[in-house]
Amino acid sequence: MNDPTLPAPFDDDVVRGVAGTNSVDEERLRDALADHQRTMRENPGVEDLVYEWRKRFDDAVLHRTPETFFMAVRETVWEEYGAHLGLDDYLLAAVVAVHQEQVLRETAVDSSTIDENAVALVVSRPSS
Repeated sequence: MNDPTLPAPFDDDVVRGVAGTNSVDEERLRDALADHQRTMRENPGVEDLVYEWRKRFDDAVLHRTPETFFMAVRETVWEEYGAHLGLDDYLLAAVVAVHQEQVLRETAVDSSTIDENAVALVVSRPSS
């Protein structure tokens, strides 16, 4: 399944820059980002995940648009995704870095309000 909306929340220059900085193949990084978005949509679903994170973490939703949630979650969420998707430490770090950089570039998010124990996560909402 090749859904062109999966990488939609990520700017090309962010993905390219993170790939270069982390010495990760850009195409491999894009595939991992798409796999992660697909996993969130399919199991258990974007709205269910966001609901769960809002219950578990203070101020989990940093900003939302009709297309995207900008979240702040604990590192354990990323560890679980890394294990589920079979990502090695380098690729997982690059995926997390893309999410972090994308949140920092989102002008509607006040990055100073992100808890020091939180890690950014961008969730693309499926189109109807």
